[in-house]
Amino acid sequence: MAKNLEILLVEDNQTDIILLKKGIEAESMEVNIEVVETVEEGIDHLRKSKEVRETSTPNLIILDLNLPKDSGLKLLEYVKAENAFKTIPVIVLTSSFDESRIHESYRKYASCFINKPENLSELINMSKSIVDFWLKVAILPKNNSK
Repeated sequence: MAKNLEILLVEDNQTDIILLKKGIEAESMEVNIEVVETVEEGIDHLRKSKEVRETSTPNLIILDLNLPKDSGLKLLEYVKAENAFKTIPVIVLTSSFDESRIHESYRKYASCFINKPENLSELINMSKSIVDFWLKVAILPKNNSK
């Protein structure tokens, strides 16, 4: 069982990054957040975590779908296709509420789909709820990718 959350936040909106981190860090000191802004950076971070001991492998990914160049679904596909990462829960977080994208995310094994709140305080509260659930309620497996 994991004691700490190692979160990979894949988000390109600077305001959302700040607010999500604020909510996450306010909820627990047992959380480390790495932020990348593109699918390519996310894949590079995961590959590096598999190869380099100093780089921690996340045990939770928060993924925006609307990213520059590629859809976040490409990163979701990568995570779920790699044995070293397929057990990492992926929370899809997006501001566009599209029924087809919800179905596609779950078909590609997203752990959940969350519509980003438009209200700033609700975004902070939502990030606190994510940490509260994944750190205090859910039991995550140890990361054995090293």
